[in-house]
Amino acid sequence: MNIIRTDRLSLIQREKVCRLLEECRNGENAAPFFPLEDGDLFYLLFMDTKELACAAALSFFADPAVSYAECTAFTRPDLRRNGYFSALFERLSQDIEDMDLYFPVSAPCEGTLAALASLEAVHDRDEYKMELELDKTDKKEGAKAGAEETGDRTAKPAASGRLGVRWEDMGDGSFLLSFYLKKGKERPCPSSLRAGSCCLFFSSDSACFYGFEIKESLRGQGLGKEALLLTLSLLEGGLPVPGCKRIFLHVSGLNTAAVSLYRKAGFQISEILSYYLY
Repeated sequence: MNIIRTDRLSLIQREKVCRLLEECRNGENAAPFFPLEDGDLFYLLFMDTKELACAAALSFFADPAVSYAECTAFTRPDLRRNGYFSALFERLSQDIEDMDLYFPVSAPCEGTLAALASLEAVHDRDEYKMELELDKTDKKEGAKAGAEETGDRTAKPAASGRLGVRWEDMGDGSFLLSFYLKKGKERPCPSSLRAGSCCLFFSSDSACFYGFEIKESLRGQGLGKEALLLTLSLLEGGLPVPGCKRIFLHVSGLNTAAVSLYRKAGFQISEILSYYLY
């Protein structure tokens, strides 16, 4: 067998990896993910027949506390339990040394769990993808009637409760929403009244909700729930982009407060990504 290590896949190598993923998909009725574009190092194990038996990718990350890597790997279903992944992992291990290594796994099958157990990798945490189908009621005209468009491409829609919201078009389908405590008719929103923010990225008829936070000094007062419901009302009203039918987000399973908040707002878990620590 022959192991190739590269920081960039050739066109032929990409095609072979895609065929391998398709075989894994057919054999397990799953949707395998491999970072063809975003991976930092790739490892390909070819048999003597020049067939691709196993492929792996390393992605490196760093935060203020620690540097770590994520490993995504697949072995052709009919070639498992033949030591191919072990041989590939032995080579891959030379590039991580003492660095923490995580295996992100979606819907793990028996073979995947067995391979993780053989490495003595332990379950560390789960990440959830949560989705919500938006109310199909056409509220666009009502929302527009209560909104004021400004020259800097921001707007303030009408809002009940304690919060109002302004949004800014950041380009490429992204919008920054800023929540503020309502106080009379002050405009624009003074920074002292700013309560939090979130981001929306629109693609086709869906929106990705991310970067949600409430000002630390204002937490514990129910403003997170109010800001989330205000965002959903905005989307249902056709703002800031019309035609949005669903919204999705990603949240750590360790953040039980956030998961509970999203559940109460109607979000449901559609995918679970489990992380195993080596």
